[in-house]
Amino acid sequence: MSRKNRYFNVEGLEQWQKALVQMGGPAWDKAQDRILRSTGLRFQEHLDDFTPAKTGRLKESMSVGHSDNVFEIKVGGNSYVFTGTAVEYAQYINDGFEQQEGRFVPGEWKGDTFHYIPNHNSGMVLIGKVIPGARMFERAMDLIEDDMRTIIDFEFRRMYRDLLG
Repeated sequence: MSRKNRYFNVEGLEQWQKALVQMGGPAWDKAQDRILRSTGLRFQEHLDDFTPAKTGRLKESMSVGHSDNVFEIKVGGNSYVFTGTAVEYAQYINDGFEQQEGRFVPGEWKGDTFHYIPNHNSGMVLIGKVIPGARMFERAMDLIEDDMRTIIDFEFRRMYRDLLG
């Protein structure tokens, strides 16, 4: 029995091959940008959920467009998304801190909130207690790992659909 000239045709195989070649180019860069952007934005949503608010400045800085917001994306080579806040006391809120016992802090109380006012005549003397951190960055990172699976799956499906029709 001769098997000469036997062939079979897989429908869509050629289109699939062309799509795979394109994945290293603009389609992949676009998908990467979407993945990183979605991940960064979702991370900021989690940060907003976990960030305590007294004056609201730190919490508001977790939103894109706020003057203290940090949001940077790089696609290609070593791709990354860098997001967070430029508020100078954010690390203390996240990590916690220990008050220096006996230290005088100038300012005044307004309701339940103490407002630091440099060179103010009155203020308070610290008792040296430990202030626990909110751990908002760590808590957001725990959640974003699961979110990324969903984001990546969605964006890969979108890329395949765009490339294959």
